[in-house]
Amino acid sequence: MKRLVVQKPGKDVKSCQIGVEEVDTPHPAPHQVLIKVSAAAVNPSDYGSWTRLKPEECPAPIGNEGCGVVVKTGEGLIGAITSKVPYLIGSKVGFIQLQNNQGAYSEYVVADVLGQVFPIPKELPVEDAASFFVNPFTVLAILDTVKKSGSKAFVHTAAASHLGQMMVEHAPSEGIEVINVVHREEQAELLKNLGAKHVIASGSDNTWKGELGAKMEELNANLAFDAVGGRLSGDLLDVLPQNGTLYVYGGLAGKLKNIDPYALIYRKIKVKGFALNDWIEEGGLTTRVPRIISAVTAVTSGLLHGWSSSKFKDTTMNDLHTDLMELLKSGTTGSKLRVRFDT
Repeated sequence: MKRLVVQKPGKDVKSCQIGVEEVDTPHPAPHQVLIKVSAAAVNPSDYGSWTRLKPEECPAPIGNEGCGVVVKTGEGLIGAITSKVPYLIGSKVGFIQLQNNQGAYSEYVVADVLGQVFPIPKELPVEDAASFFVNPFTVLAILDTVKKSGSKAFVHTAAASHLGQMMVEHAPSEGIEVINVVHREEQAELLKNLGAKHVIASGSDNTWKGELGAKMEELNANLAFDAVGGRLSGDLLDVLPQNGTLYVYGGLAGKLKNIDPYALIYRKIKVKGFALNDWIEEGGLTTRVPRIISAVTAVTSGLLHGWSSSKFKDTTMNDLHTDLMELLKSGTTGSKLRVRFDT
């Protein structure tokens, strides 16, 4: 079978060398299924990891999530059980967090039936579940964290991204107000057309921080979730209220900059990292299982009714790197790249 790998890391995504590798098709263990991959999403967390690879780790398979059709189940007692509902051969599934030197950008993958495979609604085209996990689960994780804090509003950056658009559509159903921070006015219009009530463009002029601070005070918001990093993280610290918290869950602009130490010392501002896997594992097995079941139910429903679905631009294994660079250069937020294996 064929799969995509990083052949050589680079100082940035453009300089990374990506190629197609021929390997044996994997065989499912008793607790696994073999999936013929239909499509796999290209997330910032995917290509963001390419530059962190070491030369000795390459060739390194890539891709964190995807979807496809079960073509074989593991043998033995557990395999006999998992060959029944919901993972009959021919079932449409999403898969995540592959192990054993696998990547989602592969013609076939094996995945554990407990924790790595999720059923897809029969009426949904299988390829439309390519972004089943990372973005929509992160939306649920952020909203759950906000609710647990007792807050009813928070700031969200990179809000015109696919994840940000999902947030705009889903947060109202959770009774939470989102203050969306984007870079350009056309991105602000995009979110307003989706129903966003609070949108601030940080690149328009020098008044945006004052506007953001006023909006946070109006809505009593003391939390911010930042996917950008760079100077924006420091700007958010400047406007967070006393005892506020900045959660950093991405670094599109690189390392945090212009951090005011006095905000941390005297205004008691806290800066925390935020990772989806930490939210999933939080509280151990007794809380993890119902949390996952609830999240899968919400995301599956959203795939059919809109909030967790994505608009895709299709590519192939051979064209992924070129198409990704064009998408990043254009700065468009209208579509997410996905690798198709079923065409």
